[in-house]
Amino acid sequence: MDGEESPRMRASDRARLAEQRAAELRAAGAELHPVRGKGRALARQFWARAWMRQLAQEEQCGCCLAPGRSLLRHGGVLDLRVAPGCAEALVSGEELCEVQLRVDALDAERTAALAAACQGRVESHLALLEGRVDAALAEQLCAPETGLLPERRDWHMSCSCPDWAEPCPHEAAVLYALGCLLDEAPELLFTLRQVDPQRLLRPADPPPDTAEADWGALGALFGIELEDH
Repeated sequence: MDGEESPRMRASDRARLAEQRAAELRAAGAELHPVRGKGRALARQFWARAWMRQLAQEEQCGCCLAPGRSLLRHGGVLDLRVAPGCAEALVSGEELCEVQLRVDALDAERTAALAAACQGRVESHLALLEGRVDAALAEQLCAPETGLLPERRDWHMSCSCPDWAEPCPHEAAVLYALGCLLDEAPELLFTLRQVDPQRLLRPADPPPDTAEADWGALGALFGIELEDH
């Protein structure tokens, strides 16, 4: 396979098959959390739009994601669950596939840089989640090199389908579905990147108090005994 769903199955057939599989799973007692794209843009809010823009950039760099958009729009993402640093999904295409995604945590250096940038420029936790920040900070928060959004190298995905493409259509559908989830729950981006949004709003830890002299170290340096007054 070349990374696309077989042209033998029409979109309407995929949609009916997805509905049938979902009904069978629920009848068997499964609790599903489906995701379906809404509208042409798929996203409306700040972090969701930023996520979709990042996927568009990856696609411009040769990452084949279009089949995933089609699966999402036709109800293929039957279940999607997000936990710190990872997500699991059931995706219906020609087969019912299990998809697992692991996302690299935001490293300490970048987290500290973002926390410093946010100081005095973000009104509240809610403002950060809603993207109510100035243009310069928004650019830093969303830029692949400096911000929260994961790049392709930060994704680690697996799918039960036999497709060799990276990502396969089912994995691509999950990536788009995650962007849709951010419309309603932007905090999930912070969950995936394993960073507490409150951490970005707290002042950095103060440096050690250099006003207090280390008398023992000074005495050792000069070979004399100094009293701590």
